Amino acid sequence: MSVNDPLGDLLSRIRNAQMRKKSKVSDAALAPARERARCAETEGYIRGYTAVEHKDGRSSSRSS
Repeated sequence: MSVNDPLGDLLSRIRNAQMRKKSKVSDAALAPARERARCAETEGYIRGYTAVEHKDGRSSSRSS
């Protein structure tokens, strides 16, 4: 599945997680995704983010 609006996708993930009382949101850990997470943190949408490396070699970022 291709995402046409990555920033909108991140904001939708955050909104959906808030509606379900979740404290963490996952996203791809690609460089543009990390930059979006940094901007969301700067603007106050999230408290922070971390890059997570999985055992099978893939990576993701987690926002809190």
